[in-house]
Amino acid sequence: MSNDKQTLQQAWFRAEQNVLFSALDPGIREQLMAESKVVALDNGETLFLQGDDARYFFLVLEGRIKLNRVSVDGNEKIIEVLNPNGTFAEAVMFMEGSSYPVNAQAIGATQVLGVSNQAYLDSIAGNPTCSKRLMGKMAEKLHFRLNEIETLTLQNARHRLVRFLLSLVSDLTVDQVTITLPMAKRLIASRLAMQPETFSRIMHELKDREIVAVKGSEVQVLDLQQLKDFG
Repeated sequence: MSNDKQTLQQAWFRAEQNVLFSALDPGIREQLMAESKVVALDNGETLFLQGDDARYFFLVLEGRIKLNRVSVDGNEKIIEVLNPNGTFAEAVMFMEGSSYPVNAQAIGATQVLGVSNQAYLDSIAGNPTCSKRLMGKMAEKLHFRLNEIETLTLQNARHRLVRFLLSLVSDLTVDQVTITLPMAKRLIASRLAMQPETFSRIMHELKDREIVAVKGSEVQVLDLQQLKDFG
């Protein structure tokens, strides 16, 4: 953890691009900076555990954060993977006696900005614009979750995997494209609510049909339209 002023200033310069902070007056941001921290994490290092007191919410500066829960039989379920500029645990600040409902771990070398829940709540108490933006952010995440639940419960594994691959394609009008898987395949499988064996089977089927070619974390889509039809 680092509370070096220069490190915090650099982190907050990047944080100002996020909707949760862009509406704040410079003076308020200065106050929040004094109540924040920058945390550097190695690959696989834990930021917080399920049940820990939730005193901060976080913004990803570099790397990725996975939010997960572990079942009683030891199986890991990925709830979400956050990329740079993504925020997490902000909803917890509105819960009394709040604790984190998930575990948070780094994927690769990661750096996050932690902002005090209490300080943030105090800062938006007299700021309707920021309060409205925060509510909009919460509504956006809720909408995303509802769509995700529908996909995970109503669509089969093939559809879920194809949809995930297509989400990594920046231009859906091209014929061929190479994409990079953002995390280990077992984590993708967990994120998509399927067993790693199911993930491998579908990927092998895609390769056998010459729809994709796979080399490590790189997936070359040989025929984007066929991939869409496959799903």
